[in-house]
Amino acid sequence: MRKITALLLLVISPVCIVFGQTASLHIHIATKKIQTYFDLPSDPGNDTYVVSGIDSNTNIHTLKINQPTFVSVLFLDPEPGVHHSFNYLFYLKPGDNIFMNIDFAKPGFGIEVRGKGSINNQPLIALGSDITYSFHRDTLPDRAINIINAAQKTKENNLAEYIKQYQPSAKFIEDWKLNLKYFASDLYYSFKEDNRLYVFDAYYRNYDKWKKVNDSLFALIKLNNDDALNSYHYTNLISTFLEREMEHFSDEDYLHPIAFYKDWYGTDTTNGKKIFNSDKKNLVQEKIINRYFTGKTAEYLYNLLLESAKNNANPVNIPAIFERFKEKYPNSAYIPKYSAWVQAIVEKEKRTLNTNMVFLNGNGAAINSMDELLAMMKGKTLLVDMWGTWCGPCREEIEKNSAAIRKKYAGKDLQYLYIANYDLSHEEQWKKMIAYFDIEGTHLLANQKLTDDVFAKFKVRAFPTMFIIRKDGSYELSRAGYPTDITLLYKQLDEALAQ
Repeated sequence: MRKITALLLLVISPVCIVFGQTASLHIHIATKKIQTYFDLPSDPGNDTYVVSGIDSNTNIHTLKINQPTFVSVLFLDPEPGVHHSFNYLFYLKPGDNIFMNIDFAKPGFGIEVRGKGSINNQPLIALGSDITYSFHRDTLPDRAINIINAAQKTKENNLAEYIKQYQPSAKFIEDWKLNLKYFASDLYYSFKEDNRLYVFDAYYRNYDKWKKVNDSLFALIKLNNDDALNSYHYTNLISTFLEREMEHFSDEDYLHPIAFYKDWYGTDTTNGKKIFNSDKKNLVQEKIINRYFTGKTAEYLYNLLLESAKNNANPVNIPAIFERFKEKYPNSAYIPKYSAWVQAIVEKEKRTLNTNMVFLNGNGAAINSMDELLAMMKGKTLLVDMWGTWCGPCREEIEKNSAAIRKKYAGKDLQYLYIANYDLSHEEQWKKMIAYFDIEGTHLLANQKLTDDVFAKFKVRAFPTMFIIRKDGSYELSRAGYPTDITLLYKQLDEALAQ
């Protein structure tokens, strides 16, 4: 995760995938202490995000839209010990030019909204807050659904009052009503799926109760609804659904393997497990999309699948998935966005292992401790990378930095050791990724003893983790953090080589 002092997160519905007119947001925060982070959705071929400096308290964003759409903005107060936060759901039309002032020191955050389009963006309907903290870690759904239903009723009452007070357009009323139709199902499903990870045992003991509430909410909506694609709560719901249903595949593999593999893979458990274990993300997401969604909604979710794979440096099955996507949606605006990236994957998949990719005897799986590792690498200066083929951040860092590091230290006495963790059953995939990412250096597959001992030595347990071994056998955890501060890593490597 990015380390930031405060967060300003914009999420736009997928209608913005085509070029059109613009809408502008001018956001002024009356303090020098707030850092803002913008994460903008992309027009085709235009990936944009901006991080402002800590002294920048005025931010202007021009967004390309071709019809009215929702933009969700989250504001967090960074003051130590202060936990003020709120979200603001803008409703923007092409040509809007909105000016927003915020003062965290004033009641109601001192929110003022003016300018063209401000009539649709006053706090009565746009201002919101996170209510899920009040039932976080609950083991039963009763309190959660009661609070969510009450919040929905309040939202509906606010909308009725807003219509009476501001007399917005018929389109505004239609879009807001549709958005609120998905409010409860979005909040409950998102909370349920997050919360189960915190109260795992209790959640599954009471699984039927959680599911019953979920089913009752889903019975009130259309999960596949092209007409709702400019609704914030709808797009948030289906994107969360895609991610979380993918996670449930592992549950079904464990709990009901025979029925699961027959249903989803059309085969027996043995063959199904082999296919599933080879790709638990990209192919799984495609199966979920094809089962539950059609039309423009499926097209949008394919975009999320491809974007996730790109951001996580996960090429598995992507060329084949992209070809199937193009066949279904030959005129999609998303095609040019991903074409060059997919072609680069095709070229990288042609790579093979070379002599600079060294595998220890038995792939190193017999090495059980940090001491054995140090004895084996005695007298060498090494950069060690604890990674895994299954680890998105690991793949991202390798793709971004490994070649650059080798280039900088070419001809110097620095060697590289890549330790793959939790990959003993993925040897074939492991070697494919080493070739694909062109990871030159020494490679080993860690057994559980080695993984545990290395992390015990550093008192961490996160992937990726890098550390440096010096010639004298001493070692030090990388100070570069994640994402890697490459300048800081270079400084640390220079210090080790100087010894």
